[in-house]
Amino acid sequence: MKTTCDICNRTFKNEESLAMHNQAKHNINPQSTPSKSFNFKKTRNWAIVIITLVVIIYLISLSFSAMNKESQLCKTAPATEINIGGHQNVQLHKHAELTININGVQYNIPANIGIAPNVMRPLHTHDPDNKVHIEGLCPRDWKLGEFFQVWSKEFSQNQILDYTTSNGTLSFSVNGVPNAEFNNYVMHDDDKIVIEYKSN
Repeated sequence: MKTTCDICNRTFKNEESLAMHNQAKHNINPQSTPSKSFNFKKTRNWAIVIITLVVIIYLISLSFSAMNKESQLCKTAPATEINIGGHQNVQLHKHAELTININGVQYNIPANIGIAPNVMRPLHTHDPDNKVHIEGLCPRDWKLGEFFQVWSKEFSQNQILDYTTSNGTLSFSVNGVPNAEFNNYVMHDDDKIVIEYKSN
């Protein structure tokens, strides 16, 4: 029965002739199985795939790390250091009405507090309508005092703007109820906050 050499394609009349040929011409021992030659191209392709996967996993982990850091900053950084950029992707969107009365006269709260070119703080105003916008890229409790920090104005239990309790009295109420938290009050949606100062 004829047989063919797998290496050089020569035909032999039997297996014994093929074995002798393999030993003489290809240095293959008939008792051992032929060893496969090293496939550089295949190894190189696998190396490229593995390196690519490692790079992708590394970049994904960097991205998650950056997102986690940004999320932590959103929850802990001062309002004066956070830029929400605009109203896209906000997870927090509330409004509180703030009225400041000085000796019976309503103080004008200006538009665009906390807004500058390419900057929007999480506590800001759009119009001179006494509405404080409370927005953010993550849920968070914001205190009234933090709005005054964004505004660069003074507010505490002893002072409102340039008026201090050494020369008058200061009262603070939320939704018609007197409140002793003053600048530490955490603002809620639809709050009606009144700060009133009366000179002695």
